Amino acid sequence: MRLEIQSALDSRTGRASQDCESATQHVQKSLQHSIYQPIELWILSSDLVDKIPRGLEGNRDYRSNYLLSKTYRFDTARGLQPSPTLQVNDIRFGSDKLAHFFSQGWWYYKHWKKNRDDHTAQELQRSMFQLGVKLEHSIQGMKLTGVFSPGDLEANYQGFVFYHQLCHGEEPLISRQEGRWQFSSFDIRDYVYPKWDESWNPSVYSKRRWEGVRSTMSGYCPSLNGDWVNRQRTLYAKQDTLTPTEKLIRELVAAGELPDPKNFDITSVCE
Repeated sequence: MRLEIQSALDSRTGRASQDCESATQHVQKSLQHSIYQPIELWILSSDLVDKIPRGLEGNRDYRSNYLLSKTYRFDTARGLQPSPTLQVNDIRFGSDKLAHFFSQGWWYYKHWKKNRDDHTAQELQRSMFQLGVKLEHSIQGMKLTGVFSPGDLEANYQGFVFYHQLCHGEEPLISRQEGRWQFSSFDIRDYVYPKWDESWNPSVYSKRRWEGVRSTMSGYCPSLNGDWVNRQRTLYAKQDTLTPTEKLIRELVAAGELPDPKNFDITSVCE
């Protein structure tokens, strides 16, 4: 990603009058497409990425056992490419979270720029969250796949943090040096938290989708008490914090506007 961002900036070097926001917009265009995001396509096609599954046989087995594997008539999720699992900072998450990071994170940032002069920081945070909730209820979530993912919303917000850091703060990530835009650094570990892992931060499912997901999930109950899973969940518990997104999710649940994600957690299934 460092190479991709710097390459995008280098292509604008000749435009000395360009400000940081314009440079950021050009960077964003290289990181976001309309449907599948460049980072996702690279992860799927590259052997440089350590991921689960790997290879044709692994992919076939994965399609048969991942959470959305049990489909139904007119299931629109059937034709979607399952997101492979990655690991960063000992935290596991689907590659779709990086797509949310770079795509919906940008939408959050545009919303922030448009409204920052008229609202407080807290109001902006809430309105960005409401935008994300709207997307999760639409064809990017519940309407297409029958899934509402708080984990997606966490990745959206961290993407906003990244785009905001490009030009804002005490040490912006983008600066102009000797007539050339320079990207200082990028480390995805600074943005990944346990709540990116949907086995820890469970999604909400439509009634029809939950029937299949619950059946698939129950097959993993014997593994829930395994040594590796116990170590992983202990690690998550130590690293986890109450995020701004989680606070707002709790408000939706309390208001009766969203089923409690805890009811869809594997620990509830396996009780």
